Amino acid sequence: MRLPDFTESRAVLIGTARYDNPYLANLPAAANNVTELESRLTDSAYSGFRRENCASVVNPRSDREVLLPLAKAAEEARDLLFVYFAGHGILGENGGLRLGLRISQRKPPTMSVRFDEFSELILGSSARTKVVVLDCCYSGRATADLHMSGEADSPDDEAVEQAAAQLDTRGLYVLTSSAGNKPSLAPEGERFTAFTGRLLDLIDSGIPGGPELLTMQALYAAVDEELQHRKLPRPQQYNSNLAGEAALFRNRALLRPAATTEVKRVVGRHRRPWRPPTDPAARGWLRAAGGGLCLVLAAGAMAASESVAPVPAPCAAPTAIRMLVPLDAVEMFTGIADDYEYATRGGGFCQRVRVNVSGASRDDAARAFALSWRTPPDASDQDRLLLRRVGLPPDVWVADLGVDMAAVQATVAGIDGAEVSIPGDPERWSLAESPIVLAEPGVPGDAPTNRVSLEWSEIVAGRDTGRRITGVVRPDPDTTTVGRLVNASLYREDVESPAAHSRVQRLLDIAAVNAGQGIGAPDVAGLLCRPDRTALIVAEWQLVRHNASRCGDTGQAPWNYLYPSDTRWLDYPMVQPAWAREQSDRIRRTADDFTSWLRTSAGDRALAGNGLRPRSVGPDAGMIGRNGAQTGWFIKMPYRTGTADLERAATAYETARQPATVLVAIDGSGSMTARSGGRTRFDAALDGIAASVAAMGPRDDFGLFVFSTAIKGGITEIAGDAARATQQARGYPPAGGTPLYQAVDHGVQRLREGKGAAPGTDRHRILVVLTDGEDTTRHALPQLTDDSVQVVIVNVGMSGCPDAKLSALTKRHGDCIGVPSGLVDVKVTEQIERLWQKEAAR
Repeated sequence: MRLPDFTESRAVLIGTARYDNPYLANLPAAANNVTELESRLTDSAYSGFRRENCASVVNPRSDREVLLPLAKAAEEARDLLFVYFAGHGILGENGGLRLGLRISQRKPPTMSVRFDEFSELILGSSARTKVVVLDCCYSGRATADLHMSGEADSPDDEAVEQAAAQLDTRGLYVLTSSAGNKPSLAPEGERFTAFTGRLLDLIDSGIPGGPELLTMQALYAAVDEELQHRKLPRPQQYNSNLAGEAALFRNRALLRPAATTEVKRVVGRHRRPWRPPTDPAARGWLRAAGGGLCLVLAAGAMAASESVAPVPAPCAAPTAIRMLVPLDAVEMFTGIADDYEYATRGGGFCQRVRVNVSGASRDDAARAFALSWRTPPDASDQDRLLLRRVGLPPDVWVADLGVDMAAVQATVAGIDGAEVSIPGDPERWSLAESPIVLAEPGVPGDAPTNRVSLEWSEIVAGRDTGRRITGVVRPDPDTTTVGRLVNASLYREDVESPAAHSRVQRLLDIAAVNAGQGIGAPDVAGLLCRPDRTALIVAEWQLVRHNASRCGDTGQAPWNYLYPSDTRWLDYPMVQPAWAREQSDRIRRTADDFTSWLRTSAGDRALAGNGLRPRSVGPDAGMIGRNGAQTGWFIKMPYRTGTADLERAATAYETARQPATVLVAIDGSGSMTARSGGRTRFDAALDGIAASVAAMGPRDDFGLFVFSTAIKGGITEIAGDAARATQQARGYPPAGGTPLYQAVDHGVQRLREGKGAAPGTDRHRILVVLTDGEDTTRHALPQLTDDSVQVVIVNVGMSGCPDAKLSALTKRHGDCIGVPSGLVDVKVTEQIERLWQKEAAR
């Protein structure tokens, strides 16, 4: 055990104490946390970081202020990288963790730092050991973005350890102030937050009888014991490959006389012990629904000394199970899981069960089950990336359509050697329903009654004489079941011709562009909080929850509901996958109890209270009637949505939508030889392109060229299809400067002159440029005004878009983004897949 080599180590401390939004309380303790922690890290009596190697960021206003110093530290660290954050933790629309900035909003969770971007910089570092400490609500969710499970150190679930062993998280230690669906506390009037305050106490006083150096694991154990005694949210840890043995601080208990080893800190004026509320109406801070206000400001400080009151018996560690749900339903099912955790609490308010909720798309979940959640030796790049996205195998799985779950059941049953099966009868899987509805601006209930007979195709075509909307935005059918289901109504073979399908698609594309959703899947949650005269196709529960929260009580107007006569519905089936590998009895019994509870009257009330229509308690229960939905909705067409029905709609959609020509330009300058994660940036970019080739449709075209001042004329075209061209490009040796503007101009001109460029031709044309440098020539940029060419600039190893000219160029006709160098292949794959799946209309 040793202290790190401080000349080769870096630290980044971030604290957001002030918030401009009145619905996010100021947290002065967060700034104090950073100041005091920095003073100990840079004091040789405690630690030994050089001041110039320890960056502190307080009250950042933009993600750039957070990500740039983190990227610099991650790039420079060779021995140890230490990262700390304190502030509000906010849940994103898909349940992902976001870190609060001074300008952050609660609803929608905009203007905050997405933790997946934050984590990619950390994972991309070449540091031998990475230590991450998070003091914010829902901080336990960080483990999902760091590609692991917060339960990996549990001896009761061998399957978790086996799955975690497949993941490349060498030398990574994570310490969080709370679980993934739990708050953290900032006691009112205290100088520090509850978690970091205790951590600072231990750094100051040391651990009597402990080792010479305080390891992260030793600090975790001591903090956990103290917070458990005080019935406060307990910290979580993840320790990979002995990274928990990393020591940042000397044990000061060994440096002073025994009589003075304990340093007591007065934590508040109120010295009575803090107790959790027993009244369900007062337990709002305990719940993670709706994005939440975090850290929680606890009225009444915790006890400063154990002598004030008897120390209660410690709570046993809760049994943790994993629940996989659709991506867009993570927040909703987190609320349902919270209700179960509260209902099963033990004596002394001890939590007995923790349900870790994670999300996956329909296709990702199906493929992960087909792989039995294992990475085979011959796994493709796509499968490796997929398993990193979906995380560890679930104990409980909820899909949003029974026919999809039945398809997975049939698939895994036909795989020889499959290590998982989907038990049960599809007829008995359904938990609750939610119809697909049209959200339009207006007070619920003010739509003319004669509109109830309209069908989806009539609504999109604008055949309503009382129309008050300019268009209809549909969620992406490639990634959402809502989009797939409405397609089954929009592209009806019995009444619509292929030409009519194209007309419908054209109207949907125009509406998406008018709503500012030109590239990628429409952001339905964001559009609900930014209403104009564009209507949205959503699941009823999404609209119910929106009308209940109004984007964080900001005075946002509600939306009206319309139920087309041919609408369909989500049925939310639930099952417990049966794994061939051994699972502990405790985990299995806990999953049994949870799924049984969900089918009781108490579970039905929890489902209804979060926006669904459970089968047994009626349509008027819960939030539906209180938030404008049609309580008497019983109309169901005399059909069942089946696989053939959905496949027919998918084929019609593929035929109707425009194909794309995607041209990729790769920076071949010398700076692309910089290495991260064992690869050069040039190779990482090519890996991303190679992994994304499968996303191309049969009518899509692909082109590739390399640009550098070392090349005669600045440009070299790489011939062949996507796979062949990408492989051939690997033989190019990066060198020279960066004719970036010339590459953009060349790519735009090629797309304008190439296939599909003739007037009236329906074809999307997209230029993707991967670069890590600034333009070194004086070539003029093209003009994109009123142009159908889309330009996406991917800045490798940077945060955001550092070039103002490129940012302005792509503002209306593309995007300019930053991608951490360590995981270029992941982000490039995501970006290109989005472009090939659904692009802006002309």
